[in-house]
Amino acid sequence: MESSENKLKKGGQIVVVCFGTPTVNGDSFGPRVGSFLKENNLPCFVYGTLENPVTARNMEEYISFVKRVHEGDVILSVDASLGKRERIGKIAVRTDGVCPAGIKGEKRRFGDVGVLGVVGDKDTDHISALLTANIDKVSKMADKVAVMIKEAVEQILTCSTKSQPKPPEIIFK
Repeated sequence: MESSENKLKKGGQIVVVCFGTPTVNGDSFGPRVGSFLKENNLPCFVYGTLENPVTARNMEEYISFVKRVHEGDVILSVDASLGKRERIGKIAVRTDGVCPAGIKGEKRRFGDVGVLGVVGDKDTDHISALLTANIDKVSKMADKVAVMIKEAVEQILTCSTKSQPKPPEIIFK
């Protein structure tokens, strides 16, 4: 698989796909990130917002569409995750995307880079963990991730227009 850096060097764009549904507290993490990015006019394609979410019902259509229309682009995927109790509220960044609809046992990864927000305890009933997630914590975590993505994308785009040999490392805190 081609690296994100090579895709950008070849003129690829950045595409953000945010998975989840606004009707479930924990699972609203992705759409909240997407809405923030859209509202702040992020200079890239953003799919999955509170108004137009990418959910388990329409996910396959979106994934097919993004793969077809954005071939050669860098895909950053965002989703909620369940983890160990002590990791709730933490953010994980993966270099191999996310597994959307993981709650249904699907393990197919999507994206070049994945950002996961840990919203609930994986050792409890998964549906209950998502339904009862603290919406205030989920919202604050989504805002934090959206700001980090926005700053990273702007930095990448600024570096690529300056024709620097290699963009500076971007660190998510």
